[in-house]
Amino acid sequence: MSELFIVRWPQNISAVYVRGATIRYSKNQSVYYANEVLSPGQVICTWNSESDYVLSGSAPSLPLLQVGRHYELSFKLKADNDLPVQIQIKFLDTQKEIINSYSSTETCFNFEVPKGTVSYEINLINLKHRWLLFDFLSISESGEEKIIEKHFRKHYDWVHVKQAKLPQNKAAHLIVNRGPRSIVPVSLKQNIDYEQIFVYTDGKNIEKLITDLDTAFQVHNDYELTIEAGIEFYSIPKEIIKKIEMSLISKKITRRQTKNDQLDY
Repeated sequence: MSELFIVRWPQNISAVYVRGATIRYSKNQSVYYANEVLSPGQVICTWNSESDYVLSGSAPSLPLLQVGRHYELSFKLKADNDLPVQIQIKFLDTQKEIINSYSSTETCFNFEVPKGTVSYEINLINLKHRWLLFDFLSISESGEEKIIEKHFRKHYDWVHVKQAKLPQNKAAHLIVNRGPRSIVPVSLKQNIDYEQIFVYTDGKNIEKLITDLDTAFQVHNDYELTIEAGIEFYSIPKEIIKKIEMSLISKKITRRQTKNDQLDY
């Protein structure tokens, strides 16, 4: 099993530098951040693996990582120019003292969690930008290159992770989870003969979710989809799961019948 975490823009506004800033949230959950007076070296926003819920009212915005493990951090965003932004990771001990830190202007880099780490934080730092459009940040175990396809909405997400060097498989499991989540957990099984598509739903706007899944994975890719239980699967009403399963099957059958009728004609 290989772990991957997709992290959204911080939900806690106190983790974002707001002075002079314009912040807009898109339907696809990307975030537009603009600040004409933002100086180089200013931290734009911060994610933390630990928080005081009583004081801040917010949960941790980063997943727990294992000491001694190697991970890959990558992020996706657009900006007003081609100059890089900087990502900084700080590892902290029980006294909140910095054990070690990494900084990089690359959109993807590897790091190791040092011994003694109790918590860590990630900072997005401005260099010479006036605006940026943040999509997501991902943390995964170091290994083979991955291609992440994702679709985020208010009431549902789906994530499809493919190994870059492996051929596409026409069988796919829809791993249905309760969600959406600020930290999207993706547990990838290894050495399997099917694709894995992770779905996170709160049970609302199901018709749109079904249409999106059908378009992405049956119309464009012609996958054979099978439902699989994920995180808090059994807290999702059975009728919702059944509707997703039956609607996707029905749409595929209808499309095949239409295609056969056209061929017969």
